[in-house]
Amino acid sequence: MLELFLDVDGVILDFESSFMDYIREVWLPDLPPDYQPRSWEMSDHALASLDIDEVWEAFMSSGRFNRLKLLADPASFNQLAQAYPLHLVTNLPQEQYGPRSENLEFHGLKFASLNMGGHHTFNIPNYPTKSAVIAKIRTPNRRPVFLDDHPVNCRDVAEAFPEALVFLMERPHNQNLESGPWIRVANWQAFVTRLNLE
Repeated sequence: MLELFLDVDGVILDFESSFMDYIREVWLPDLPPDYQPRSWEMSDHALASLDIDEVWEAFMSSGRFNRLKLLADPASFNQLAQAYPLHLVTNLPQEQYGPRSENLEFHGLKFASLNMGGHHTFNIPNYPTKSAVIAKIRTPNRRPVFLDDHPVNCRDVAEAFPEALVFLMERPHNQNLESGPWIRVANWQAFVTRLNLE
């Protein structure tokens, strides 16, 4: 039996497009409409003039952060949530729990739990890795299935749980990576299709 642990931003919700739209409207009006950042840290040349921490804080307080659009198909997402225990593990500070939960519920997504953890600590003492979150909430004797768009999180979970099925969702910031302890999937539907083979 399987148990699913899924990232949220960049996997289920379209953080990048909303963030780039905000940057274009408020900070860089000449940023191309289809611009996608090529690095997770937003260190692209096109964004070099920005203090990303300042822009991030402004975006978080703008109200847009809890109105992100879906990357996942809600029907297939909820089918997975009916078939398996499905937990969300997102790399955000605790104060974003409420807005993120509201955003997911707005789209009608069903899940067993929403948890905070990941490789970026936000300078929070004892901020858990994704593998630490999974170790705390997983059901014994179920095989973990993990989906994320950041290779550091994928490697963390693959090393902590060698039996896990680990998937890396392709995004512009991870396309140039060499192979790792994961299965690459192009998008949400590719993940669902691949999972149905198990």
